[in-house]
Amino acid sequence: MYDLLMKYVDNRLQLLKLELTGASANVAASLVSSIVLLVIGMIIVVMLSFALGFYLGDLVNSNAGGFAIVGGIYALFLIIYMMVSKDTIDRKIKDAVVKAIYDSVDESEGSTDYEEL
Repeated sequence: MYDLLMKYVDNRLQLLKLELTGASANVAASLVSSIVLLVIGMIIVVMLSFALGFYLGDLVNSNAGGFAIVGGIYALFLIIYMMVSKDTIDRKIKDAVVKAIYDSVDESEGSTDYEEL
């Protein structure tokens, strides 16, 4: 009976390790994918910002003025973000991370066949 109990405990620990490994792998994959998308998005924003800066610079006959306008637009976005939606976005990010962890754990539990001892 003792050997059977020890085998059961060992199997449960192995299962927990595998589930945690799978959950960690899913979260890491999502994180890397998100970082790649963020970097690509930032490159696009920078390029469009340069284009808008030069365009506005032509309109006001001063490249410095055009880039100052673009900087002002970004400063306005930052102020609006800090005042309105920072807490909402933070909460959504936290919820998404927790959901990704629990979804990956639920998937591993649903696909595991438990043998009765």
